[in-house]
Amino acid sequence: MTQDLPLLLLAGTLCDARLFAPLMQQLDRPDMQVIVMTGATTAAEMAQRILAEAPKRFSLAGFSLGGIVALEMIAQAPERIARLALIDTTPRPDLPGNAEIRRAAVAKARAEGLDSYVLDGWPTQVAPANQDDYALRQTVLAMARDAGAEVLAAQSELAIERADSRPRLGAINVPTLILAGEHDGICPRPAQEELATGISGARFFTIPDAGHFAPLENPAAMARHMREWLQQTDSFSPNQTLQTGATMSPTETHKHANGGSAIAQTEAVLQVERRDYPELAPTNRARVQSMDGFDDIYTDIVDYIVRCTHKIWDERDIGLIYTHYTHNCVLYGTTGTIYNREDVVRDTIQRLVSFPERRGMATQVIWNGNDVDGFYTSHLVTGSGRHTQYGHLGQPTGKPFVSRTIADCMIFKNKIYREWVVADQMAIIKQLGLDPNHFAARTAKSKFDAGLISLDIGENRRFLGQTPPPEKADTSLAHNDIEVQTLEMLHEVFTKRMFGKIAEVYAPTAQYHGPLMKELYGVAAIIHQHLGLIGSIPDASFEPQYVSSNPSEEGGTKVAVRWIMEGHHLGYGILGELGDPTGKRLQVMGMSHYHWKDGKIVDEWNVYDELSLLTQIKLAQLGDGAA
Repeated sequence: MTQDLPLLLLAGTLCDARLFAPLMQQLDRPDMQVIVMTGATTAAEMAQRILAEAPKRFSLAGFSLGGIVALEMIAQAPERIARLALIDTTPRPDLPGNAEIRRAAVAKARAEGLDSYVLDGWPTQVAPANQDDYALRQTVLAMARDAGAEVLAAQSELAIERADSRPRLGAINVPTLILAGEHDGICPRPAQEELATGISGARFFTIPDAGHFAPLENPAAMARHMREWLQQTDSFSPNQTLQTGATMSPTETHKHANGGSAIAQTEAVLQVERRDYPELAPTNRARVQSMDGFDDIYTDIVDYIVRCTHKIWDERDIGLIYTHYTHNCVLYGTTGTIYNREDVVRDTIQRLVSFPERRGMATQVIWNGNDVDGFYTSHLVTGSGRHTQYGHLGQPTGKPFVSRTIADCMIFKNKIYREWVVADQMAIIKQLGLDPNHFAARTAKSKFDAGLISLDIGENRRFLGQTPPPEKADTSLAHNDIEVQTLEMLHEVFTKRMFGKIAEVYAPTAQYHGPLMKELYGVAAIIHQHLGLIGSIPDASFEPQYVSSNPSEEGGTKVAVRWIMEGHHLGYGILGELGDPTGKRLQVMGMSHYHWKDGKIVDEWNVYDELSLLTQIKLAQLGDGAA
């Protein structure tokens, strides 16, 4: 198996094994070997030297100058390289004027020492946040001093004499990973994007909080991507590496499943926030994402979920459910679970009966996946309408409403096979002037008459015996650093009850878009909302169930989290309709979207349904009466 093959790591200019030491510790593999770029003055010669001593077959990762040599190695011996990683490097030849600049820098290093060579370029070599990192600077200086000016001279000639690898990129057909420090000032981003578009199926990730020395600046982020890369097999198809939405560059070009030429692409996968509906459901847009098995009308996964939702709910083409849901789909809601497609059709009809004018506006879609493994979407919808017909809410009130819903869907080949829906029903009930207690009691009675005494979602897992909450968050759900950071924040706030963390990670001007259509501003208001939720269920556990993220056209990254809280109604909080504590068991299914920008959360959309909680209390009380 290729994941068991040795891993060769090619260092960059004036670098040695210390460059990769933190990364190697994270990868924790017994078969890694660092190779220093010495012993030749051209990339072709260096590649020949390394291949002569390398194992028969191996995985290859090259950093900067090492990446240039790695491209030469796979050109010379493609059959020996199982997979390729290119880190902060370029396929381009050296610029004509660079030779004089490089040789002048070598002459200065010979005269003044290597410290000046490193420190003169320091601002372009590391991320702004790492400029004053003393340990990082000392490591880079120590490697340069130990290499010496003559090694710099030889490596400079290698960089000067390198070939243009761009014409050869199309011949690379092994799993390829491209990693670029977010603030790399040495290798230009367009050159690294040329690698991503030139190599069929290449995966391109930017490493946050890192410059050119990404292996030293953020080894944890690099290791996460490299572990996935090392698990890819020889049976490689470009579809295995299509954009996940969570971490890929939005400029990546997607390929046909048969490994053919790239689909003509002038746009990335759609984003909802800045676009009117006709742009989200276009009539003349080329398909920009591999969508094998999907109806021809859909150009990417965001187009799919927005368009089919609009047609079902707004255009009333409810029968589309038969071609867009599997017969055995499972739909998890806040007051019950639906286990088949026919019941999804029935439930949709019933809801639209009460609200003939109902419209649902796509607010944002956060997604990941591909057409081989399946897609996951988290779709925030702002719904509006009027209550003008008799239906599940009783006599029409004629009043308008606005509410939020988030629907998370698992989708494979045009069909949704699992869905989680959190609709803020309490917001609708209160805007229509209905009595929440009456409606909750009626719903609870129907559940009780059907033999239910609770709406259990799972077990309460906050404590085992008398042990405190775990110190560290379980971040195994995360696909990238920003998702890790989000899960760690949620663990601090909701599991460890460290509400002061909110002031640390939210921007002072952050906005909170919450249940009951709350629109709040500032850290103090956001702390109060989350503290108040826990106040009503003070023993609640908090369990993230899924996380995904996309780079945002507005800047920063948007992260979606689906979560469950489980506990008992033991206190007072913001859930005023629940009344005095009843001690009844409660489960909260919630979904949240976060907009991270410049290292802070600037917006939070939070959806859970207070009416579901009130119904659970009423149902438990009915059970008590029957006991």
